Amino acid sequence: MKDLIKPLIIRILTWEAKLVLARHKPFIIGVTGNLGKTSTKDAIYSVMKGHFAVRRSQKSMNSEFGVPLTILGEKSGWNNPIRWAIILLRGLLVPFSKSYPTHLVLEVGADRPGDIKLISEWIKPDIVVVTQFGQVPVHIEFFENREAVVKEKEYLVKALKENGLLIWNADDNDSKKMVEELVSRKVSVGIHTEADIKGNNLKVYGNPIEGIEADIKMNHENHHLVLPETVGKSAVYCALPALACAKELGIDLTVACSALRDADKSKGRMRLLHGMNNSIIIDDTYNASPKATEHGLKTLGEVEAKGFKIAVLGDMLELGDFTHDEHYKIGMEVAKVAHKLYTVGIRARVIAEGALDGGMKDEDIMQCDTSMDAGKELVKVLKEGDLIYMKGSQGVRMERAVKMTLSETHDSSRVLVRQEKSWLSR
Repeated sequence: MKDLIKPLIIRILTWEAKLVLARHKPFIIGVTGNLGKTSTKDAIYSVMKGHFAVRRSQKSMNSEFGVPLTILGEKSGWNNPIRWAIILLRGLLVPFSKSYPTHLVLEVGADRPGDIKLISEWIKPDIVVVTQFGQVPVHIEFFENREAVVKEKEYLVKALKENGLLIWNADDNDSKKMVEELVSRKVSVGIHTEADIKGNNLKVYGNPIEGIEADIKMNHENHHLVLPETVGKSAVYCALPALACAKELGIDLTVACSALRDADKSKGRMRLLHGMNNSIIIDDTYNASPKATEHGLKTLGEVEAKGFKIAVLGDMLELGDFTHDEHYKIGMEVAKVAHKLYTVGIRARVIAEGALDGGMKDEDIMQCDTSMDAGKELVKVLKEGDLIYMKGSQGVRMERAVKMTLSETHDSSRVLVRQEKSWLSR
């Protein structure tokens, strides 16, 4: 029965969303790629919200369900048929509403082949943002190869309206190849290579660390960007497309930089938090892919710490045939930057193997079955000045380890991912 009802709900939601777009004709910004989609979407929303009636995808609602639900202004009904019935009934009224957002910022993702292709048949964005791709992208388990993942994302780019704007990452080879054949207007962003909008002189600030800052160069303009409560170049990568959107929409870039500084910080994405005993946590627990984990570990290596640098890493899921090798490579990276390693899950045991082969001592590695086990062990050893980097795929629930080691100055329900009742009950 469930297999019959799900396609029906998707079909009705999509039909209602099409009616809404035809009736209200909002300006659409679509965000796709493989790394940093949600944080990029949130950054774009932050620079726009003071200037437009704008709506964004909530959290990571980027699927065949999430996109039409965002357009309709609804949340998921999960497994509650009554709730879904109410959502569908309300959806019939939205096309006739007198009040509707003038702008939509939609995150568009793909778990399986065909996901974005189907969405791109009826979503025609005014702006498309393509974030980075990993050498082994997340969700690759369900695709024939990594090229198939990249091709799936390309469907949204091809759906751009005539004279629409494509914002792409000049540091990413896949994005570079994707845009070579396109004649759309294009704006590049980057840190390591020349780009239309470039981040220079990235550095952490504060003692202990409080955030990251960078100089932004755009044409002949120069601006200073400060991003508190976060660390790592991934935060800057997410901010650059937001500045490109601001430029396109006529928002003053000084105002846009201030909006990014003051914006609510994304949960579980390189978020700086105070840990117990005056330690510092880099909370990157929203999800995990090899490239994102590698970025996080490089940041751990670059940031100064008075105490130990500790990596707490859970399984990286949905990697298919790449699972063993990618976990092993991460272990080799850990050995270069961390004093201690805690692994969580069966797959992450291979991280421990890589760390050992990379030169880390056996006594500095602990393998745990669950994130709660890791949290219990961390509580015993954390001290002032320690810097802890935590990451793992969503299914490993690494935020539980963060919660156990969080300082009392934080309200976990406000700063951590997956604190809703639907998650806490799992």
